[in-house]
Amino acid sequence: MPGRSGTVRDSGLPAASREVFRLTTPVVVWWAWVAFAVANLIDLAVQGSKAHSAFVIGAVLLLITGFAYTLALRPRVVADQDGLDIVNPFRDHHVPWPVIQLIDAGDWVRVHHTRDSSPVTAVEVPGKAIECWALYVSARTRRRAARGAPPPRSGGFGAFNTYAQQLQANETTRLPAGARYLASLPPAKAIAARLDTRATKERARPGKSGRAAPAPSGRVTARWAAVPILAVLAPAIVLLIALLV
Repeated sequence: MPGRSGTVRDSGLPAASREVFRLTTPVVVWWAWVAFAVANLIDLAVQGSKAHSAFVIGAVLLLITGFAYTLALRPRVVADQDGLDIVNPFRDHHVPWPVIQLIDAGDWVRVHHTRDSSPVTAVEVPGKAIECWALYVSARTRRRAARGAPPPRSGGFGAFNTYAQQLQANETTRLPAGARYLASLPPAKAIAARLDTRATKERARPGKSGRAAPAPSGRVTARWAAVPILAVLAPAIVLLIALLV
């Protein structure tokens, strides 16, 4: 999402057609783990460890790498012209725009949709919710929200921090009201608000006649993803064999 240091957005296509949302921290954790794992593999090769020990350590590194990929790098939310693709660790969901009732944030960003995959109408109908693993609200943020965020402290840099806060406040006041509101939210909640606004616009998109088109309902789909399952299961089997041999 532009202007939010807590998010990463894919800019390969125009924002109006396709956007990819994920938080920055899990991606940083993934690349830090990759660097650590590669350094350890190189160290094993240089030291010439015993074959069995090297095999076990390598299997452990691969298993943790599989979990890091599945839990940190893989999760994301993709918004395109058809709807939302919610990529969770082991499951992929597709939710068309017409069936999305609401997008909000609890512990995770939640996409609420009609239970029978029928288009949203003025009549309230029972719905279901899908949690987006990639877009979470940290425990620290939830604690601050529960007790009310205290004013930021100046820390050890005194006047410099005060000056930086004034600059940030001046920049914020020059933004439009909607942008100021999003800038005041935690990253995951800002993304939820942005996606909810887009869902509302997509549902009201006019057809060729210029009137709001009764868009086809589409269906909410969910499927297991083979790659992350194999990324965890295969190293686990290799490690089990190495420990039993």
